[in-house]
Amino acid sequence: MSDETNTYGEDIHLTTIDSSTIYTELITALEKGAGEPLYPGDERRIYGEALVAVFVALYNKLDDVGRQTLLRYARGEVLDAIGERLGVKRLEGDAAKTVMRFSLSTPRETNIIIPKWTKVTPDGENYFATDEIAVLQAGTYSVEIPTSAVGNGVKFNGYAAGTITTLVDLIPYIESVTNLTETAGGDDGEPYTEAGDNRLRERIRLAPAKRSTAGPELAYIYWAMTADSSIIDVKAVSETETISRTLTVYNGHAFKGGATLLIDTLIVRAHGESAAAVKDIDYAIDYTDDLLTIEVKGSLAAAESIDIEITQTLEGCVKIVPLLKGGKTPDSAMLSKVLEAVNAKDTRPMTDKVRAVAPTTVPYDIEITYYTTPDTEAEVVANVEGSDGAIVHFNEWQTTALGRDINPDKLRSLILSPRWAEGLEGAIRVDVVKPEHTAVANTEVAAFSGRLTVSHKSVTGVV
Repeated sequence: MSDETNTYGEDIHLTTIDSSTIYTELITALEKGAGEPLYPGDERRIYGEALVAVFVALYNKLDDVGRQTLLRYARGEVLDAIGERLGVKRLEGDAAKTVMRFSLSTPRETNIIIPKWTKVTPDGENYFATDEIAVLQAGTYSVEIPTSAVGNGVKFNGYAAGTITTLVDLIPYIESVTNLTETAGGDDGEPYTEAGDNRLRERIRLAPAKRSTAGPELAYIYWAMTADSSIIDVKAVSETETISRTLTVYNGHAFKGGATLLIDTLIVRAHGESAAAVKDIDYAIDYTDDLLTIEVKGSLAAAESIDIEITQTLEGCVKIVPLLKGGKTPDSAMLSKVLEAVNAKDTRPMTDKVRAVAPTTVPYDIEITYYTTPDTEAEVVANVEGSDGAIVHFNEWQTTALGRDINPDKLRSLILSPRWAEGLEGAIRVDVVKPEHTAVANTEVAAFSGRLTVSHKSVTGVV
């Protein structure tokens, strides 16, 4: 399990796996059995030393088998079995879709039936099939049919319009086929990979909350994540609204009742003025027993009324904010799927009003200058600017979680100390002009603007 998904702290081992400990215990046991010390060169000691590697492998295997009974370490089919206890199944993914045109060069006098599941292919490796039976009407040149990949997965995505041109299941008189739209929408679901296991593990961890219909946050998150396997993060928050009121001052105090006021958002102004008063200088507040009391003083001491602006939580109004793989924001179709999942009669409390919205994006630019030595220049440039370089890894990290602050120090660490593979060489220094540290709210997501300015300098010695 990667460090990114290990939220439990220290690893748990159910048996000894340290090779030096096993070596010591094995040799000690042999000496005890022999009744005398076994010195280097003794054939009995040599035999025992040869067994150490076998015992290390065996103990590691036993430890792994035992640890897989724990959710944090389970993988593959074992993880599936743990999910079954809570009714959580691995999501299978989605098929890529397109629209195919079946064409004639000369119209026919009779209709041509194109059966459902008529197969086409762009390359003889990946296949697509029509979703429905279609009729190419007499006297017409073509008919367009919605078509899906024969299997789920991202490998079926990205075939540009006009590239699927081979008809596999031959139909009399049909002379050509072509896709009118790029294939898209294919998703791997939760495959038997580390990423797939991690996503399933997170849903299993959330599963106990689904049993409640009282509207807990984790229940909404669980059900939202079941809507589609491309959803990687979800936030469920109470809706809010900002209200403005004019309050009359009685004996130096003004009052506003309400159990859901967010006091940190309070703005107080002299009546009719635009400038905000200063807390603790012009006014003081107390919020007890659902009553907000504002004591006026300073410049407001003689005021007969004051204007306030404050945000309050709307009870029973829930906002679901999903985020998709790669940091993509959901479209209306995806939001509808999420809303359908969380609005089921056995899921949503009757008193809740739920809506699903896309996260707000917070854009950032990248502008950096980094330094290398002449000997490491080529390698460092690849590790920073390459297709598997620090900039790519930073954008993947930064944009794939809701509420993750834009953090230039993360980019800096990836450039100076690349650790996504063994033996990578980092820069000796980096100046990060952009991005700047920016707070991101829990219903927002950072998004790379595409504005990238990168330069490097090769220097002698450490700078």
